[in-house]
Amino acid sequence: MHFVYIDDSGDEKVYGYSALCIPADEFRAILISVKGFRRRLRQSDGIYINREFHAVDFVAGRGRLGRTAITKWRRRELFADTLSLVTTLPGVRLFNAFGTRDGKLQLLERLVNRINRNMKECQSKAVLIFDEGEERTYTRLVRKMGVFNPIKSMYRCWEDGNETKNIPIEHVIEDPTFRRSKQSYFIQLADFCGYSLLQKERPTTNLKKARLRLHECFDILRPICVREANQSDPFGIVR
Repeated sequence: MHFVYIDDSGDEKVYGYSALCIPADEFRAILISVKGFRRRLRQSDGIYINREFHAVDFVAGRGRLGRTAITKWRRRELFADTLSLVTTLPGVRLFNAFGTRDGKLQLLERLVNRINRNMKECQSKAVLIFDEGEERTYTRLVRKMGVFNPIKSMYRCWEDGNETKNIPIEHVIEDPTFRRSKQSYFIQLADFCGYSLLQKERPTTNLKKARLRLHECFDILRPICVREANQSDPFGIVR
């Protein structure tokens, strides 16, 4: 069993998803590691353990993280440190998808299909956990894919001669679950991953001018990216 925490990031033109895949057998150990990391940040920078990490505000310098102010440069370091932490969590893997905003549901559909296929290959099941906000839309999509999910053949047609074949997502179980990001360290980590993906693909102009080099941070996540999701992309990003 795997818990897959999914969050999105985008602007008026583009959209991306990052899905942090956590093995249930390692969940407790991973949670202890994340809490330990947050305790170290409290000691080093005075950041409250329960303070929500929201990537956009975090790197822009908005909001008070703890008892003392933290500069943008230090926040950039902490942003990178948080991504580095993710790569050390036992058994964790990361799925990513990126495309245009007007095609975001099709993009999510492709991402869920890759997750389902990966679960099949590792003989596991996945529970999808999203940030709050799109409950009706995402639930409807996942339910539909569990019944009717036409997949195009890589070789123009399937064995029956048809271009598409209905392959329901049997390895994604139940309806998706929704959590408030403020109450979930793992949604927050998925948010950091998703924002680093956005900055890689479409760097924010003012942040680039500030020379924070946020567009380089996604490279940190390379070791845990699921390359099999899209073998034509060096990070396996679904497009």
